[in-house]
Amino acid sequence: MRDEISRVVADCEIIEQVEVAPHVFRSVLVEPTIARTSKPGQFVNVRVCECYDPLLRRPFSVHAVDPEKGTFSLLYDVIGRGTKLLMEMHVGEKVSVVGPLGSSFDVGEDPSARHILVAGGCGAAPIHFLSDWICKKHGCDKVTVLVGAKTGTALLCQAEFVAHGVEVKLATEDGSFGFKGFVTELLASHIEESKVKNPDSAIRIYACGPMPMMREVARVCGEQGIKSCQLSLERTMACGIGVCMGCVTKAQDGCCSHHPDEWHYSRVCTDGPVYDAKELIWE
Repeated sequence: MRDEISRVVADCEIIEQVEVAPHVFRSVLVEPTIARTSKPGQFVNVRVCECYDPLLRRPFSVHAVDPEKGTFSLLYDVIGRGTKLLMEMHVGEKVSVVGPLGSSFDVGEDPSARHILVAGGCGAAPIHFLSDWICKKHGCDKVTVLVGAKTGTALLCQAEFVAHGVEVKLATEDGSFGFKGFVTELLASHIEESKVKNPDSAIRIYACGPMPMMREVARVCGEQGIKSCQLSLERTMACGIGVCMGCVTKAQDGCCSHHPDEWHYSRVCTDGPVYDAKELIWE
């Protein structure tokens, strides 16, 4: 869902730094406007240091918000210089943040719809926020979260999802925890199960994770005839406001167009990062 621009630029104090899994950290920052106006699927751009290496800001999905305390959280895998610098910052230090940016998930108005959320790796960051959002609007009994990772130690946020009161199913590629296989295999079987248990309820799918996973989620949803399948793309977004064109992806000119010549480069930072799966062209 495309959102009105309400972004701020602020120096945000870090009040918590926690390693939640090997090489995965959660940073909690203070900024009341971002905490109050962010929606699930949106992101912030963070300048991780005052240096010139790295020069550009780094994008992070909003992982959680607490409007009463005026705080928001980031969940990230330490995989490069930018995330390493953020991880090494201490409580009490401040970072420059621009946000919230981008589009958000649309959870609809149907009170009987079933919501299936798919999180792969650090794709759990926006899915965590989304789970909480749907619970507050439609009830946790309507939500199932499927969490996938290569191994059990890499599964993220399962305790938080359980604490929300939603149904949680886990998948690991090595079989060390939960279902053995890809989380998209778990998705296919759960959609079929949901159709049998709730034949009169619409199914809405939401996903965030590695691009191969997202492609497969889109394929499964297409095969299963799912009308609402929303994907939050992970891209490097330097400017965050659609100027640099460094985050583009191929998209249909019309959401339902199937003509190969009718496409354009969509700016993920402004047109996304949340897209209807039918909008995207997979190559």
